Amino acid sequence: MNWIAKTWEKIPWQVILLIVGIIFFWRNNLMPMVGDDYSYAFIWDPEHGGNLMDDIGPRQKIASIGDVFASQWTHYFTWGGRTFSMLIIQFFAWQDMACFDMANTAACLLLMTIVYWLAMGKIVSPAKAKGCFLWVILCIHFGVFDYITTMVWMTGACVYLWTGLWECAFLLPYALAYRNGDFGRQWPKWSILVMALLGLVAGWSEEGGSLVTLTLVGLALFFFYRQEGHLKHWMVAGAAGAVIGCLLLMLAPGSIMREKFMLQYEPEYVLAAEKLFTSEMFYRNFTEGFLPIFVWESFLLLPLIIYFMKVQKTREVKHYIMAFAGAGMEILCLMMFAPEFKVHTGFHSTMFLTVASTAALKECVPFLREKCRLSAVWRNSLWGLGMVTFVYVVLSLMGALYVETSNARQWERRMEYIEQHRNDDEIVVPALYIQDDLDEWLGPRSMTIYHLIYGADLEYKPKDNRSNMFAQFYGLKSIRIDKENDWKKVGE
Repeated sequence: MNWIAKTWEKIPWQVILLIVGIIFFWRNNLMPMVGDDYSYAFIWDPEHGGNLMDDIGPRQKIASIGDVFASQWTHYFTWGGRTFSMLIIQFFAWQDMACFDMANTAACLLLMTIVYWLAMGKIVSPAKAKGCFLWVILCIHFGVFDYITTMVWMTGACVYLWTGLWECAFLLPYALAYRNGDFGRQWPKWSILVMALLGLVAGWSEEGGSLVTLTLVGLALFFFYRQEGHLKHWMVAGAAGAVIGCLLLMLAPGSIMREKFMLQYEPEYVLAAEKLFTSEMFYRNFTEGFLPIFVWESFLLLPLIIYFMKVQKTREVKHYIMAFAGAGMEILCLMMFAPEFKVHTGFHSTMFLTVASTAALKECVPFLREKCRLSAVWRNSLWGLGMVTFVYVVLSLMGALYVETSNARQWERRMEYIEQHRNDDEIVVPALYIQDDLDEWLGPRSMTIYHLIYGADLEYKPKDNRSNMFAQFYGLKSIRIDKENDWKKVGE
């Protein structure tokens, strides 16, 4: 065990980040444009439910940055308020996918670094606490319930991974000021504008994350005012920007129109209007959303349990950890009141809980070292836990890469076939396939049959949205998957 500890000490943190970045970029590169990505490659047309409904007519492809802004102006007033995310999605849908793969990898690495700084309470090199930095990586990559949807798929990543990055970057100055009293005392006047803009973007992000970010900022302002009797200008400007952004997000005319449209359309996954805020809705949200996410990310609670039960605490750090842990749980509680609790909306819960978990782990390190020095049981238990975690991580990554590589190759063969038959009146292609045992074993760690059915593959009817938009994007007359097969039966 000593040689492993010495080897770990010699590994630069940059090597760890490089390995993580390579693997993440690899997985991004294996993921083609799918589902809503194609819908957002066109200028948003408000007629007949925008670009996301079935049986819509021809749409005009985005051909310039002006088209992106014009599209989002219409989108805001007719469909939804996540404007900054949608701008990025439509920009990348217009550009080459390689551009998104590189940008998304950079966003992921930056998010993990900022989460680490939030947990440490200061901007410090990961070399100072490599174990905590590795814990952040594990929490982000294995605590997020629906990894593919929120971190790899282009539309999902821009809505969740990127908004998480904005929210953490906005919260960082407040966290540093809380943990380091002299931080931000002599900032120049231009910092007021920077914080206002950063707050606007963080507030105008994603509903659950935006509201919880406001909660954390509100707690910070309450603390600073109670301690000093006044607030710094950059603090007020950032909070004001976040409030304005949140209002622009929540009160978007398009969000109201979309809700009315969806209740009228009544797809099978949306509850009827008369069932909203009933026991049936809350039970469904708890069993299909809250409980699976909470169980999945429960390993993040281990450092918190040790910290609160065994470690000597300071009031400042304890309240800091409780604030971020509470933020993680607040998102899950807020989603209980949503008409539909999709599991990928738990991304921000995992992100904030990772901050709390890593901050607690930092406080637990001296305690754990002392226990390992004095007790062979503790030493062997942590050693065994580390080995089990290492094996799980390696096997999970191998399984995920195998599934995603298989999926990418099926897409390559499909595209070759499409190119050969692009002038046919209707192109029929086999459905994509994932082995049942891998689907069950990997679960939400990689691509699943659930993803194929609800977004990552085409549909049986050529006029259904995913098939329709795919055909329009590539200039085909019509395309669908083979109706005689389903996603479980079609082999390679």
